[in-house]
Amino acid sequence: MTALMTEEHLDDCAALFVDVFSAPPWEEPWELADARKRLGDLFGVPGARGVCLVEDGRLLGFALGQVERSLGADHFRLSEMCVRTSEQRRGLGSTLLRALADALPGVENWYLQTLRDGDAAAFYEKNGFRPARRMAVYVRP
Repeated sequence: MTALMTEEHLDDCAALFVDVFSAPPWEEPWELADARKRLGDLFGVPGARGVCLVEDGRLLGFALGQVERSLGADHFRLSEMCVRTSEQRRGLGSTLLRALADALPGVENWYLQTLRDGDAAAFYEKNGFRPARRMAVYVRP
């Protein structure tokens, strides 16, 4: 069952985040306190919206981002999303995106950052996203 994310979900979301992103293909060295701070910071910004997927009292996934106004329209930046590794490839990520879309009436333009190649990119493309034509991500050391 999907539900709108609340402050009460953040501890479970942080634990799931650490589990998912510490595993392949990401293999990122997240600490629980850092993940909790990141998700709490994202949840605390104006326009934050998130959904959780819970089954039998267990968090299976979540998606979190924020609505941003630009050029007379609302846009949604999907900041973090994950599904429990053991539950992936069951359509739960697509379920989360649909629930999030339902929570964002009138928001048609979404964007996100992810690895260019690999399963995540293929998942997002399958769900209607495409690589940006004119935009690029720039980084500084």
